[in-house]
Amino acid sequence: MIRAKSLMPVLMCLFLGACTTGGALFGVGAGLGAGVGVIGYQYYEGGVTVIYQAPMKDTWNGTLKAVKYMKFEIWSSDQDQTSGKIEAYRADGKPVTIYLEYESPRQTEVKIRVGYLGDRDAAMAIKEKIRKILFKE
Repeated sequence: MIRAKSLMPVLMCLFLGACTTGGALFGVGAGLGAGVGVIGYQYYEGGVTVIYQAPMKDTWNGTLKAVKYMKFEIWSSDQDQTSGKIEAYRADGKPVTIYLEYESPRQTEVKIRVGYLGDRDAAMAIKEKIRKILFKE
């Protein structure tokens, strides 16, 4: 009994620590307020991973449009039937890398990383811009 009581604060700290660092940020359904068309998202190890309810082709085109709208300088973009990668630089020189991966005919996973160590706010802004373009908000 004493051992269980002493482990509880440790477990709570681990759980809460994971939540505050983004390790456990995964929303199902509407994506925790992320809007229609987003299955969920997760911030982990410096990047945002999101699943959009949109075909790969539409998500690729929407992502390119978002990057151009945000005035990033694209220096590499490559796509095939099941995956794609966009590498760009923001105006402040931070690198942006976006990976797209086919999940199903109506779902695409997108991983967004800004900077070398990650910038959650910047990645979330890109995620939202892609969502708005895909779902015409």
